[in-house]
Amino acid sequence: MDVARTVRRVTADLDPGASYRGARERIVAMVTAPGVDPGLVVPATPAWSVHDVVAHVAGVARDAVNGNMVGAPGNEWTEAQVSRSVTVSIDELVEQWNIDGLILDEVFSGATDGMLVAGVLDVHTHEADLRHALGLPFRAPADVLGWAAQRLRRGFFEAVEAAGLPEVDVAATDAEWFRGRFGRRTGDEVRNYVWSADPTPYLDTWFVFGRADASLGERT
Repeated sequence: MDVARTVRRVTADLDPGASYRGARERIVAMVTAPGVDPGLVVPATPAWSVHDVVAHVAGVARDAVNGNMVGAPGNEWTEAQVSRSVTVSIDELVEQWNIDGLILDEVFSGATDGMLVAGVLDVHTHEADLRHALGLPFRAPADVLGWAAQRLRRGFFEAVEAAGLPEVDVAATDAEWFRGRFGRRTGDEVRNYVWSADPTPYLDTWFVFGRADASLGERT
């Protein structure tokens, strides 16, 4: 089998909107399941709870539909989504997200780059964060991981070039590119990937949102 050709075909055939809808539906099923504690801390996030994560992903949809994108995807923008929903129940957040999500399903179907791609990657990232917090094993659709890793690899190598660093190769699975570059890995964990050169000068370029302070112990 030509693995590279297969990955290209899978990522080319991916419908980002359908993938967003799938992640939304899986998150909703997780957080509304009996016995789930809305106050449970999600270690992969900035000390957010399950409720806060739902407030964020639902808030992204609310802001996108209302055109409230000033400051996106910065910390103030995301923290506002969490803070304004402190007294809103998860059920209410989910109800609104399902309405707004129907619009984003269509919008994201045309995602090729930029903020649209970031929105699709974000919801899958937080799905994985929630699975980890709830004691569930890492799981993500292979086509989504291939699609995400393809973009994350390209972004990393472009950033390396822009920083004036020598070219470097990194051997890591699609899942590790996905979780690692979005800061769900420590610096030491990323160092342990197979690099063609000393990874030290590249670490600041590798992490999109900063590195994890402690290992999640997540197995992909």
